[in-house]
Amino acid sequence: MGANSSSFNELSSNDYLKKLSSPEPINPIDPYWNQLLSFSFIIPINSLDGELLEESTTSICKGIAINNCKSGHFGAVIRNFLVRVTELKASVQGDDNIFTWQTYNALFSIRSLSEYYIEHLSEKLILQQFEAKPKDMGGKERSHDQEYTGKNLHA
Repeated sequence: MGANSSSFNELSSNDYLKKLSSPEPINPIDPYWNQLLSFSFIIPINSLDGELLEESTTSICKGIAINNCKSGHFGAVIRNFLVRVTELKASVQGDDNIFTWQTYNALFSIRSLSEYYIEHLSEKLILQQFEAKPKDMGGKERSHDQEYTGKNLHA
């Protein structure tokens, strides 16, 4: 249990997760994505672990929700997941577990962020999270009143 707690506590200060919650878009071919999805921690196996994980990542999830309309990072995680899923069969045949691990981490990240969105955002704001793209990928600038600011929970 101690390893779980310390691992979960370290997540809020993880540099890769902090960058994911920033407003700056990250190029889809940046090595950052491989590094982010190669993280290793013990997954929550009971409700107490789940609560510790949620407490440890609340500030990261909130940052992603606030900045996602500019950064498009949530969609980028989904795209990275889809790329890795297509590479899974080849990686399993070649005894390369990195794609399996990265695919799992991407899916776990999508699950965790979706759970945060469902618990803290209105349906309209959740849709904006899924549709958000950075401006250089065809996204539109949104006015401030159309974005999640952390103050408009279930707005």
